[in-house]
Amino acid sequence: MNAKAWKGGMFGISVGKANANAFFDRSLLSAAVEIDGTYFHFTLPETFWTTCPEIRGAVIGRWLKARGLDVWPRGKPSSVELIPVAGRNRFKLQAKQQTPISNGRPT
Repeated sequence: MNAKAWKGGMFGISVGKANANAFFDRSLLSAAVEIDGTYFHFTLPETFWTTCPEIRGAVIGRWLKARGLDVWPRGKPSSVELIPVAGRNRFKLQAKQQTPISNGRPT
């Protein structure tokens, strides 16, 4: 699924309401995301199903930064892919092909 980098109090991945409803199991309170070959478990916020369909965590911020995806022009967050894998609420995080932004300028 297509998702976007997100930054509030920390970095995360915004999946959008349609993807949340299509790909996530409402009976589970967390999601497992494979990042660089390791699975990390993220608690879904209470607002995941209403106003904030985001997966948040410091490891996501480090992953975005390592790929130059932690800075973007206003209103145009970096795009990523969250690929469903076998099991409920299990995904793999992957960068999409794009031009990273550094200090507000393409690198």
